[in-house]
Amino acid sequence: MQLFSLKLPIIKKNDPLLEIIIKSIKESKIVLKERDIVVISEKVIATSQGRVINLSEVKDISKKAKKLAKKYAMDDRFVELILQESSLILGGLKHVILVKTRDILIANAGIDQSNAGSNNVVLLPSKLETVVWEYWNALKKVFELEELGIIIADSRVQPLRVGTIGIAIATAGFEPIEDCIGQPDLFNRPLEITKRAVADDLASAAQFLLGEGNQQTPIVIIRDVQVNFTENPQTKTEMPPEECLYMNIFSQYLQKKQKLKKS
Repeated sequence: MQLFSLKLPIIKKNDPLLEIIIKSIKESKIVLKERDIVVISEKVIATSQGRVINLSEVKDISKKAKKLAKKYAMDDRFVELILQESSLILGGLKHVILVKTRDILIANAGIDQSNAGSNNVVLLPSKLETVVWEYWNALKKVFELEELGIIIADSRVQPLRVGTIGIAIATAGFEPIEDCIGQPDLFNRPLEITKRAVADDLASAAQFLLGEGNQQTPIVIIRDVQVNFTENPQTKTEMPPEECLYMNIFSQYLQKKQKLKKS
């Protein structure tokens, strides 16, 4: 497997990102090839969509936002945006609120302050599923490719682990999950629950080159990787909360904790 980073100019609010990516690929030494996977940082997509908000623009702050802001030592305007972007608040720690948004658990609803400019924040991109297939169609057509993968990537933390890893928040052109159930292990015992998070693994690999600082490398091209390319993926990276190990155990823990408080 090979990975190549692609440097872009600084992307500003409402810039035509897809045109900039195509131009940058054509001008670089990297030639987009069959069965490449293009990983794009969600932040540049969000910025190009105009999803950049100055906190001074946030005027109507709810009582709930003020209460959570005080509890977790955060700017109440920032918390108000978190509430607007979230479908479920799970809890938090100082400076961080864990929420569910767009079927993923993520800190602060994925709203980012880094590389956003003075007093600005960047929300997660909108219409991710539409956008990722638009990019897939356009890049396939321009570079005359039959098989191509696209990943829109973000970073997240994992329970009881320090640091962030990559996560694919939208994919196109390949199966993002490999179902290994039924395949034999080394001792010919069939695997019972194993499913490989292919897209997340690739997003994590790309994190080594995706610029979190001032590198200006929000695009990574992954080459020579064995995935199932398809125009009609049958798998999804999301799962219902009731099937999630962490969600089930955490909810049971909280229920027990509440019962102990009442007793």
